[in-house]
Amino acid sequence: MKQVLISLIVILAAFNSLLANPTTKPYEETTWNVIRERLFNGENANAYRFEEDVRLQLIGAKTHQDSIVIIQMINELNGLLETSKIKMVNKDPNFSLIITKQSGGTSSNSRNRTVGSQIVSVNLELGIPGAIADTESISQIYYHTIRNLTRLFIPQHGSTGYGGIFDSSEASNAEFKEIDKDLLRKLYSTDFYNNLKESTVEKFGYHYYLHLRYQKLLRNLSYSFKIILILFGFLFFLSKEAKRKKNPGLLLYVKQRAIILLIIPFFHSFIKTSAVSSSPILIITPGDVIVNFLGTVFYALLLLVFLYYTEPVFIKKIDNFLGKQAFIFLSTFISPLIVPAVLVIPFFLFSDPNLMASFTHSSFLRQNSSYIFLIALVAALRVFYNFVTYRIQSMVNQKDVEIAKMKELKNQAELNAIHSRINPHFLYNSLNSIASLSHIDADKTENMATGLSELFRYSINKENKTYVSVAEELEMVKNYLEIEKTRFGDHLEYEINAEEATQEKQIPKFLIQPLVENAVKHGVSQIKGRGKIAVVVKKHENDLWISIYDNGPDFPEEPISGYGLQNLYDKLEIIYGNNAKINWENGADKHLKVALKNQFKS
Repeated sequence: MKQVLISLIVILAAFNSLLANPTTKPYEETTWNVIRERLFNGENANAYRFEEDVRLQLIGAKTHQDSIVIIQMINELNGLLETSKIKMVNKDPNFSLIITKQSGGTSSNSRNRTVGSQIVSVNLELGIPGAIADTESISQIYYHTIRNLTRLFIPQHGSTGYGGIFDSSEASNAEFKEIDKDLLRKLYSTDFYNNLKESTVEKFGYHYYLHLRYQKLLRNLSYSFKIILILFGFLFFLSKEAKRKKNPGLLLYVKQRAIILLIIPFFHSFIKTSAVSSSPILIITPGDVIVNFLGTVFYALLLLVFLYYTEPVFIKKIDNFLGKQAFIFLSTFISPLIVPAVLVIPFFLFSDPNLMASFTHSSFLRQNSSYIFLIALVAALRVFYNFVTYRIQSMVNQKDVEIAKMKELKNQAELNAIHSRINPHFLYNSLNSIASLSHIDADKTENMATGLSELFRYSINKENKTYVSVAEELEMVKNYLEIEKTRFGDHLEYEINAEEATQEKQIPKFLIQPLVENAVKHGVSQIKGRGKIAVVVKKHENDLWISIYDNGPDFPEEPISGYGLQNLYDKLEIIYGNNAKINWENGADKHLKVALKNQFKS
């Protein structure tokens, strides 16, 4: 029984030894190391390879033996490639192998075209001194053909050290080793990226794997996050500007700029830590980030105190705004260099007198280029922030002036309400017409009185409104024209046309009626024949056009003041600025047009 147990133990031990990685090759990890070092450079997430079958055309073969050499190479490679196969073709190749006779050594020239990480075509020209079937020529053909099945990059750590085709700079020093075959087998396998991930994560961790394949993406995300963080801080500063006291004490000054103590340390920490290390040995711990953050907070606090006591002394002596901003930029840029020299460095010099040499060494700026960039960025942001706040304040002041002018215009308009809204001559004539018609035509008298009543109701109801819809304004204009038509009889014809899209657009009240009143007063009433008035409201691209047509005498050269439209012109200028224009045209198509820009812009 004892012998049986011993035999079972021996058998189990032997079986376990067979199960322990039976397929593992001694160069397994070296192959993956070559792939990581030579097929990735931080910019490409995928290794370059043919995704379709390789159609190889041989140009320059002299004998049947030459073709046999290439066929043998193809057969050997096809035994390694899983996702693509190589076959010889006579036309439409995506891999052209051109071999020429050359004396004095071997030369090569290759051109390939890629789409993303996919190799689309390769044009390889080889000049060899002997026949294709020569041993040296075969080595050259193998070397250059195999290397063009992917794209190689300079090793990130000098050399992979295995000395095969993918690591040698010369074909004469390289031979097609088993490790090269294993590399091709891995690269052109269907589960290449899964195996790459498993090997890399197991060896170096997930952090290094992300860096290997997505370094460019991670870098861009890091920079984007920095920019977003700075912009949010900048917007936060702008939102707090109105609540700030102009001459704060030190504590309030630091409190108002407390966001700097958060943004700058984060940003500075990102510069120091966001570049994912290409070395799997370097690991950045949370403690490093915390120490970096706290140190930068303390440093930023010193800078704020320094700027609080020094900047006002010089800024008070500068009257020009641009000059002040230039000084602020310089003080912000120089102070981070002065503060360490004055407040921090002496403590280190006391313990290490040689420390100053490192600050004066020529390599200091190169080693701290990110720090210098951060200082310049903060200085530029301060100046930009001041320009934006200055511009906002200027706009606020301008609006205050416009509001004051608008109030003055409103007061003037209220003093001349009857004249500017319902002309007293029109009222006088309308009442006389009502009196005259009362004995002749009761229906016309009633219509005219009703129209006049509606006109006054509109004026009273809209007293406290600045804007009305186009439909409301045109209804009032229609009442007005009906009254005038009752007075003038067949001497006056009118029509009102407004596009459906314009009906609900808001316009200043009493915008159209004064224009129509002028068309009656200075237009149709001045001619003996039949007078015609047309009101047209339409959408032109994103603009609202209001046009008043009449067949009366031509406008004078400057009808604005002469036609009593100055108040209307001033109102449009205040409300719309450059987005409102008044134009007129004489002749057969005589009309006056008000164009309100961007009224339909979403």
